[in-house]
Amino acid sequence: MCVDDELLSTYLDGELDEPWRTQVAEHLQYCQACRLRLGQLEALHEKLQSVALTEGEMEGSRERVMAFFEATKFPAVDTKLSFWRRKFELKLGPALLSAAAFVVVVIGTFVFFSPNTPQGQEILPGVVAPIDSEHIRQVTDVAKPDLGMFSLEQIIQHLDALGYSVKIEVKAVTPLE
Repeated sequence: MCVDDELLSTYLDGELDEPWRTQVAEHLQYCQACRLRLGQLEALHEKLQSVALTEGEMEGSRERVMAFFEATKFPAVDTKLSFWRRKFELKLGPALLSAAAFVVVVIGTFVFFSPNTPQGQEILPGVVAPIDSEHIRQVTDVAKPDLGMFSLEQIIQHLDALGYSVKIEVKAVTPLE
């Protein structure tokens, strides 16, 4: 498997640590395609080094760029614009979102808290309008099932349905009084 260009570039810059440096060097010994790509990267690296500007050459350009930004983007502190000549930017997205939220809140307030509309059927169909104790049942009223709630026959049928083999032996019979 060949080495990718990123790894070859790191190898070329001398930034690849051991043991990967040794492995890339060994791979380059027998892989013609990777040696060719490494040669292309070396040529590109040399071209970039030859066109690089020195600090002296960049200083003149840097001063012109900074002067341009100061003149156009950073107005002088002394000149103050009047209130009517200032530019105001208002982004449309947040403004529309705020207006929509306001409309939803106002409509919701009128729908839910209007004294003229009965609460219940119009807003939530299927809800009985007067909610009283007859329509409410607590879930905790249901007792937890235990063995005392079931007959012996029900317990045997349940165990039989689960696949258990049940053998019942009666040792004594006591009459009920």
